[in-house]
Amino acid sequence: MNQSPIFILGPHKSGTSLLRNIFDGHSDLFVIPIEAHFFQHLGYWIDYSIRSQKNLNLNDNEILNNFVDWIKNSNTVPGGKSDSDTRGFWDVELFKTELQRLYNNLDTISSKKFIEIYIETMYKSLYSKKLSDDVRVVEKSVDHTEFAIQLKKIFPKAKFIHIIRNPYSNLVSIRKFKSNTGYPFMRSIIESMNNNYYFLEKNKEVIDEDYYILKYEDFVSDSNNKIKELVSFLNLEIEDILYKPTVQGELWGGNSTSDKKFSGISSDRLGKWKSEIYPFEIALINKKIDHFLEEYGYEYYKKNDNIYHKNKDENIKCYIANRLYYKYFL
Repeated sequence: MNQSPIFILGPHKSGTSLLRNIFDGHSDLFVIPIEAHFFQHLGYWIDYSIRSQKNLNLNDNEILNNFVDWIKNSNTVPGGKSDSDTRGFWDVELFKTELQRLYNNLDTISSKKFIEIYIETMYKSLYSKKLSDDVRVVEKSVDHTEFAIQLKKIFPKAKFIHIIRNPYSNLVSIRKFKSNTGYPFMRSIIESMNNNYYFLEKNKEVIDEDYYILKYEDFVSDSNNKIKELVSFLNLEIEDILYKPTVQGELWGGNSTSDKKFSGISSDRLGKWKSEIYPFEIALINKKIDHFLEEYGYEYYKKNDNIYHKNKDENIKCYIANRLYYKYFL
């Protein structure tokens, strides 16, 4: 496997899928069309609240089964608003046999080896051929921000793109994504955003020149210039395919919580959050992560409305938990 992978980082609904899918189809890249969740499947302790797990002491077979189960899931379950839809893309039986074959041929067992055979097997499952060492891998998982330094240790030549989004707007999108059964509990959302920002600060200091921070608003407003900057940072050749997000060569319609489909990069909804955000949500951002607003030049926003008004579809249990979280745990 090529030892110069590209990792895309960022919280839920920050533009990570859009960013990943602009690279799909580039002749020098293998863009993994789903979130691979390396460290989740390896059993690591994950603090990112929306996808958190305790440390699991998994044996090798359990790790391999996790990989297989995730590909089975990706082959049958719609991606919807969370990620790209890859139903029917995967040869699951080929994935199982190839994964076992590569595992049997390992001379040593390590996280690096498991990640490499997982990636190589995904490629084989999609294309029925071996992944060339000349092809660089692009991967994005929302829970990998806290593992960026470890990924850099595993792949010293790796490069990272961390996309950030106005926290007010980002919060509205995550809330809508999580509100299938009513207004959600906000603690995991706020703590996940804070986790991402915390590790962003750690990562950029340690990884330094191989860590590129991209503002979503700049990306969708000035995509041509930002794509040129990204291509230069990654040492890639510019190709026309970069200006049309695709998944496995098929035009990607997006995973917006508005259900609006698009055929290219668009800035149409940048200010929409102002009419959709609740005073309570503004208060959460301003109390927990106001420092991030200042650090990255986002305008401090405030409404004087009563934060103790019940939000739409917020049941009484959720209301009490959310207000207690705001009052005592922020």
